[in-house]
Amino acid sequence: MSRSIRKFVLQIIVPVTLLVLPIFLPAYNSTFDVSILLTAVSLVFAILVGFFIAAATTNYLRLQSLIADEDSALMSIFRLGKMVQPSITAKLRRLIDDYATFALDFELGEYVDKTKIQFDALISFLDGLSPKGAKGMELLGNLQDKKDLMIRTRQEITLVARKVVTGLHWTVLVSLDVLLVFLLLSLRDGGIVLSLITGILSASLYLVLVLLHEIDSNVFLEEMLAYQDTQMVFETIGTMKYLPGIALKNKRVAKPRGDYRLGILKGGSDLAEREIKVIRGV
Repeated sequence: MSRSIRKFVLQIIVPVTLLVLPIFLPAYNSTFDVSILLTAVSLVFAILVGFFIAAATTNYLRLQSLIADEDSALMSIFRLGKMVQPSITAKLRRLIDDYATFALDFELGEYVDKTKIQFDALISFLDGLSPKGAKGMELLGNLQDKKDLMIRTRQEITLVARKVVTGLHWTVLVSLDVLLVFLLLSLRDGGIVLSLITGILSASLYLVLVLLHEIDSNVFLEEMLAYQDTQMVFETIGTMKYLPGIALKNKRVAKPRGDYRLGILKGGSDLAEREIKVIRGV
């Protein structure tokens, strides 16, 4: 199942099903005091979800800032490199382009490890620069600062890109969610109004978990920032826009206007063969 179909099922089909299900299910009553148990379970669920959403959102916001810092560092490195040693402009452009395109080919949580070869090649090249003149030496210090910023940024990205919610946590949260829905269904009196309210609450509880998953798995960031922000790097170094084929296939990003490059990875590792096609805009 493709990511777009899975997203449609999880975000549309399942919530709508939960919304209308209480209307058609027969009413049933419990032999115990539902209100007390419902209050206790709701409190535990709210505390856990609130904690995980707060932690995941903190990582999400920090990761957003780190990606912007990395992209700005790449643009600064190219501009400074041209002034420090103009003869290396073409090779520096190629190394930055290789790194930026490969970074887009992988998920945010894994691209730091997957692009180690391209990053090391860029860093080694920058370490080997030999500028001439006082101005070149002065600008070289600024360039090295940007290089160090990228190293620190990548190191921190490996930490904040990790998921906060583990498999055990999801088991607890889903169990509490199912229990809450069961208890809510037992409160129905057979009327359409109460059944509809129960359906709305059930769908809302489910969508809260979907929201947590998308924040924790960096889906929001990939759709809102990662692909679009990096296009500024390509514009700065003078290369064509680049998008991974999987991003368009899963509808994470809209098809850009004008000409762009489309990358297709034939495998799942950093050593995978990659085919790049030039797509001409209408």
